[in-house]
Formats: sequence, C-alpha cells, structure tokens
Amino acid sequence: MRLNYNFAFKNSKLTPWERPAPPNLLISDASLDKKFKFILKHINSNKDLYYPSGFVLASTLLIQILNLYPKNIINKFESDHNVYQNVEIKLRKLNSSKKRFNKRISDIEEFFYDSTTSYLFSYFLQNSVPKGVQVNSYSFSDNGFDINVSAFNIDSLDEFLTLLIESPVIRKDSVKINQLTRQESVNSNNSITLPDLELEIYGQVNKINNKKREELYLESKANGLFKKLKRFNNLKHKLGS
Repeated sequence: MRLNYNFAFKNSKLTPWERPAPPNLLISDASLDKKFKFILKHINSNKDLYYPSGFVLASTLLIQILNLYPKNIINKFESDHNVYQNVEIKLRKLNSSKKRFNKRISDIEEFFYDSTTSYLFSYFLQNSVPKGVQVNSYSFSDNGFDINVSAFNIDSLDEFLTLLIESPVIRKDSVKINQLTRQESVNSNNSITLPDLELEIYGQVNKINNKKREELYLESKANGLFKKLKRFNNLKHKLGS
C-alpha cells in the first residue's frame, strides 16, 4: 500500500521547495498597454478555451443590443395593448350576451308577430256587427275562428258578412257558411212569434306583419299592446337581430 508520507523531511530542519508562481502582470504596476498585450497573449495561447465562449458571449451581447429598439417600442405600446385586451374581453362578453338575448327573442318572437291577437279579432268582430244582428257565440285561435250569430232578416246577416270579410284580420277567401237555419222566437211583450235566422260561419285569420300590426293597434286604441310591440322592435333593432 502506498503511503502518503515524505520521509526526507522527518526530523529535518529543511523546508520543502515549491516552484514560485509566475508574476501576475494584471495586478502589478505595469502599464495598461502591457496588461492588454498580456491578456491577448494569454487568450491566443488558449484559443480553444476562449474563442467559442467569447463568440457566444459576443453574439448574445449583439442580439441584446439589437433588441433594445423593438423592446422599447413594445414597452411604449404595452399600455395600449392592455387597453385593447380589456376592450376585446368586454366585446366578447357583449357578443355572448347578445347571442343569449337573440336566442330568447327568437323564442318569444312568435307571440308578437305570428299570431293575430284575440284583442284585434274581438275588436273588429264587434265593429262588424250591425244593428239587428246578435252574436250568440264565437271561438278563436291561430288556426281560425267559428262564429254563431242570429238576425231577424237576411239583409242584416248580409251586412254582417260583408263587414266581417272586409276586416283586416280575416282572410276573405277562407270565410265559409256552415249552416243557415230559421227558427221561431217568441216576443215576450205581445206573445207574437217572429221568424229568426241563425247563421254559423267559420274561416281563417290573417298573419299580420309588423308594420300593419302597429297600425291596427293604434286604430283599435290598444295602447298597452302597441307599447309592448314598440319596445320589442326597439330591442331587436339595438341587438341587430
């Protein structure tokens, strides 16, 4: 086994000799020119050590210097970019809300546009009843209507049919007479039996467009329905739907 022990200096006054290190010119009082030449000589004697790392360092430094200008431009527009991002986020939220509102509007749009309201039908039916005609019963839906009336003469029924057909909520070509019957009615005042005509008709209603609907609401003094329709139209206009 090898022993790491120096027997030459056991019990000896001799001191081991060490090779003195070469003087460090960089920390000496030498001139800057000599120090610079010393550095170049040291680098040239160790090219494999300094040249690759020096090239990488120089390239990195050059890239950083070239990036100073674009970085400065980017920093100047950073606040504007943040504002743009905030606006973009708000716009996305608004578009999302707009789509939800448009979906809800589409779900309820038929209640404002597709059907003829019972109010308009009742209003124009009332205006179509002349003197001498009595409405016994009627039914109304989006699919059509069925009316039962009675009168004391055929002329009154004829006038009623004419006024009804001219109503803007009735489809003229759809009106049909189901039956016309004659029955006896008793006058309670003098107990005289008078002829009485009973008529049953049916037909379909018109699909009224938006503009015509507003006109009919104004004509029939349906202020509440008119205001609701106007608000709905304004909301659709603002949402662009």
